[in-house]
Amino acid sequence: MRKTLLVVCFLLILTAGSRHVECRRHRERRRKDYTLFVFGDSFVDAGNLPKSSGRSRVSRGWYYPYGSSDSSHGNQATGRLSDGLVQSDFLAQMLGMDESPPVFSTLRTRAEVENGINFAVPFSGVMNGRQEQQLSLREQISQFGEFVDHGSVDDKQLENSVALLSVSNGHDYSHVSDTTSDRQLDAYIDDVTDGIVEGVKRLQEIGVSKVLVNSMPPLGCSPWRARQSVGYAQCDGAGNTLATTHNRLLRRKLDGLEDVHVLDLYNAFNSLARSMSGSTPCCDTSDHNAYCGQLDGNGRAQYTVCASPGDSFYWDNENPTQAGWEAVMDRLQANIQDFLAA
Repeated sequence: MRKTLLVVCFLLILTAGSRHVECRRHRERRRKDYTLFVFGDSFVDAGNLPKSSGRSRVSRGWYYPYGSSDSSHGNQATGRLSDGLVQSDFLAQMLGMDESPPVFSTLRTRAEVENGINFAVPFSGVMNGRQEQQLSLREQISQFGEFVDHGSVDDKQLENSVALLSVSNGHDYSHVSDTTSDRQLDAYIDDVTDGIVEGVKRLQEIGVSKVLVNSMPPLGCSPWRARQSVGYAQCDGAGNTLATTHNRLLRRKLDGLEDVHVLDLYNAFNSLARSMSGSTPCCDTSDHNAYCGQLDGNGRAQYTVCASPGDSFYWDNENPTQAGWEAVMDRLQANIQDFLAA
């Protein structure tokens, strides 16, 4: 996507005298074409959770080594669960923006919205229980509805709007145990996919014109499942079967809905991870229960960071690196552009 922008700017240089002015005008013109609204989990969150006074599994995105590859933010942690930018940032760049639109936690309900809003939060899903503080997909979409009702998002913005919906990092399925029967699991997957489809329809009712929906990646190849084998050498077959069942049911339920496109994260993750670092995360821990960024009582790091994050697909136990996300979105870009142009 960055390469695409550079090519466009170069072509503009050939037809005009000022690189800075022409590239800026090109970006401004495209920025007026779309508004982007983002919903879901850590794959697309851009820092909605507030920074706490101390690091924890929940707040770790605000502390080193998170953000350490993000030159656009001074290589500082921004709350994103990656070493840099995430999926919503690269989609925003595809739409002519610099990065993900502002997170809702920094906006007033009646705030003026220019490029869109990011409502996503880590550890979110369809089936969030009352004990979980993170907003569920339904609650995020309800917040979006409040912004629309209060006039912060006008009809013209909705006419040219794109929603990115991600219930994909497996949080819903972290509740599934080895004692769950096949019948119970099938019913649970049915409920999760029903919730995603309900969210898509609600967004369309509110007035969003185009909806992009993430499929589930190969959960069994994510580091938190694959590390059960020696050296992340083998994917968990049950996790991948769960993901393929989820994706098959989701596509069937979304089939026939106009202006909805499913992003194939499963195959993108599967092929790109194999060509990069496999299931081994760049930020790794020796203790399965520890997390990237964790310190002990003496301030010593309980993790290690690889020498070249740009060569790794996974950053931590669940989330891709900035380089991983850029590769995924480059892989999906042509299909996204065709969908938006239709």
